Amino acid sequence: MARFQRISPQIFNGDESSEDADSWLRHITGLFDRVQYDDVLRLSLATFQLRKSAERWWRGASRMLEETGVEITWDSFCVAFRQEYVPESYVNAREREFDNLDQGTMSFREYARRFSSLLAYVPHVAGRERAKRTKFLEGLNEELYTLVLSSKPKSYAEAVDSAIDIEEGLRNRRSRARPQDAQGGRPAVQGAQSSQSSQSAHQP
Repeated sequence: MARFQRISPQIFNGDESSEDADSWLRHITGLFDRVQYDDVLRLSLATFQLRKSAERWWRGASRMLEETGVEITWDSFCVAFRQEYVPESYVNAREREFDNLDQGTMSFREYARRFSSLLAYVPHVAGRERAKRTKFLEGLNEELYTLVLSSKPKSYAEAVDSAIDIEEGLRNRRSRARPQDAQGGRPAVQGAQSSQSSQSAHQP
């Protein structure tokens, strides 16, 4: 238990959104994977992190599982937790969001983060490297899409790395161009003023 607490596991109260509930379960599962806990310990430690209404829910849910002859295991906890806090309607909504996702007004990093977070809801894409790369590229804004595609990334990870490098290069070029444009504009105005002054001086 002390070792588990040292890695700062999150508490779940039961009043969080479906997205936060899903994030909590993935977070705590990731911690268990990292320290290689077995399923018995996972169940014990996960339920220890429940508070308030979530703790009351699990007391009732575990009794119901026992009464119906379902063995209380880490897997049965995960199934019950998702049924209660991450309903199918939420999962379906995330699948639709992934299908319609494009960069739009998002920065590249915002788009990449959202794409990555939604992959968890589309295992038929997440498990196929080519499909994942293609979907990611198709969601990019046109200029970035064209430039990344020309780099011929062979994987989703290569596409992300290429897009990061290209976007940074574009941003640097634009930031250098702005001061030059501003400086280039001033002499023309001054010249025009000088010309007007000269013409005025020669008028009778």
